[in-house]
Amino acid sequence: MTRNTLIGMAVCLLSGAAACTKVIHTDLRSVPAKYVVEGNVTNLAGPYTVRITQTKNFEEDNTFPGVSGATVTITDVQAAFTETLKEVSAGVYQTQQLQGKIGSTYQLQVNVGSNVFTASSTMPRQVPLDSIYVLDQALFGKIAKVIVPAYTDIPGQGDNYHFEQIINGNVDKTIYYGNDDFTDGETNTFSLRRNDPDSTLHVGDHVVIEMQNTDRPVYNYFYSMDQSATGEGNGIPANPVTNITGGALGYFSAYTSQSRAITVK
Repeated sequence: MTRNTLIGMAVCLLSGAAACTKVIHTDLRSVPAKYVVEGNVTNLAGPYTVRITQTKNFEEDNTFPGVSGATVTITDVQAAFTETLKEVSAGVYQTQQLQGKIGSTYQLQVNVGSNVFTASSTMPRQVPLDSIYVLDQALFGKIAKVIVPAYTDIPGQGDNYHFEQIINGNVDKTIYYGNDDFTDGETNTFSLRRNDPDSTLHVGDHVVIEMQNTDRPVYNYFYSMDQSATGEGNGIPANPVTNITGGALGYFSAYTSQSRAITVK
């Protein structure tokens, strides 16, 4: 996940309804700088990464240098194992021994200066991604090629999804997410519709789709982006709801990961 989680575009795959596109405008002008923590643990082999940066005022340049010198630890609660991450480049901290497991809870702690930020995330069960396929679909008044992940939700509510799409090696900045609140046990029919009317898949494009099963707080992080965009609640745009305590922005996610690739024909 990148800084587009703070200022960018979001597409939500709303359960039981067509996907919708929202524009996120987060006003960072003339406000104190905040730390941004973005960390992940997956069921795949490590290393796992935590990135620490700081926000800037709106009129400043769009570069966000990493924050060095922090002490970052991740604890596997079930295994009673804590690892201190190694800073491998400015603001980028990585594990060396930790192995993510489905069902385990992970606790993150970041000490930077006098600030202490903490978060907890539990890795949920994995819904198998069977395949992906290309669908011709009406989009922005024209027919566009879109990817549809093929999977069947496991009966029993509580499954949350986040998808990343990589096209010819470039990460699609659109954010895709959904849950099974109203589609429990059903076969997925939602396509990954890009939010740019001038961007469409073409014959010959190589596409990789990563499906992540996340816990509910991480889903709520993406959902809050939609709420901010629509002005619901207090009607004032705000940063997404974070699962990090202590005043930082960002998120910490323990999720399952699986990927499929396809060449558009």
